[in-house]
This record gives sequence, C-alpha cells and structure tokens, in this order.
Amino acid sequence: MLQTIKKTILPLYKLYYDLRWLAYRRNHPDTKLVIGSSGIAEPGWFETDVLILDVTQEAHFRHFFAGRPIGMVFAEHVLEHLTAEQIELMARNIHKYSAPGVNIRVAVPDGFHADPKYIEAVRPGGTGAGADDHKHLFTYQSLPPLFGKHGYRATLLEYWDEDRQFHTTYRNDGKGTVRRSLVNDARNADGQPHYTSLIVDFTKV
Repeated sequence: MLQTIKKTILPLYKLYYDLRWLAYRRNHPDTKLVIGSSGIAEPGWFETDVLILDVTQEAHFRHFFAGRPIGMVFAEHVLEHLTAEQIELMARNIHKYSAPGVNIRVAVPDGFHADPKYIEAVRPGGTGAGADDHKHLFTYQSLPPLFGKHGYRATLLEYWDEDRQFHTTYRNDGKGTVRRSLVNDARNADGQPHYTSLIVDFTKV
C-alpha cells in the first residue's frame, strides 16, 4: 500500500516542482538555490529537498540547471546529515552546473563551540533534534578541505577556534540568511554566542 502511494504521489510532486521551476525561471534572472530548505526560503530563492534535488545525483542538477547556471547556493544545517563522499559529490555537481562567480553559503553545527551542552546536543547521536542522523561535527579546520579539493576557496564568516574563541563577521547580506547565527538566533538576545553555527562561504577559484 505504501509503495503504491509513493508511486502515485512522487511523480505528481516532481511535476509540481517542475512547474514551480518554470515559474521561477520566468520571474528571476539569477538562480539562487536552497538545498534542504524544509519549506523555508526567502523571496527570490528556489527551495528544494532530497526528493527533488539529490545533491549526489548529477542527473538532478542537469534536469534543472543545464541551461540555467546556479549563481548562489545556501544550505543551513544540512551537510552534517551527509557523508564526506556525498558532500564531495555535491561540491563537484555544483561546480559543474554553476556560474563562474557562484557563492555557496554553508552553515553547520560548530564542533569547537565552547558550551558542552551545545556539543552534546549537536554531536552525532546527540540529544538535540535531528542529531541521531548527524554524521559529522565539523570545525573550521575540517569542513573547508572537502570543498577545497574540488576547486573552491573558503571564507570563514562565523566559527569557534580550537582555543574556544569565537569569531564572526557574518551579516545578513542577501547571500543566504543563517537563522542559527549570532545575529539571528533568539537564544543570543543578550549578545552572547549561546547558539551559533560554523558559517563558511565557498567560491570557485
């Protein structure tokens, strides 16, 4: 019964997204892509989920972007759910189907965060929502090389270092608004970095 429902609904879901994509193309001169949006996207961005855009599948990128290169990519708290191999496939696919000046903004839980409670919540198998599916706890040292080997330069925007010192230059600049950041997360209302992310912009070199 479940398989029958999937076979019926999934093609309709994909058709719905194809129609949305056609409308997006007509109304937006530049392609701004949200990966793993969970239904949340700012105006002007095309949101996707794994059923529509599996980042490991070149055919999915070809379907949408063969004639329409990607200009910006945004993925907030998505990559920690992927294996290193999947992340590298994503990096290669975006590189192939993006414009020369593409910007990829990535935000993930920060493995050097100074608060042990934060680490316990976000680590693989941790106590936080979704942590049972987390495969990594990235730091500013471990994430950039996964993209660097595929032709990207990393710019650190928000991170904790190995001495548990916090650094941020992140601002809401139109390249992808990170909700779980110092300036946007309500848990930081007192100005202190209680809940932040490792935020990195990757650009083609």
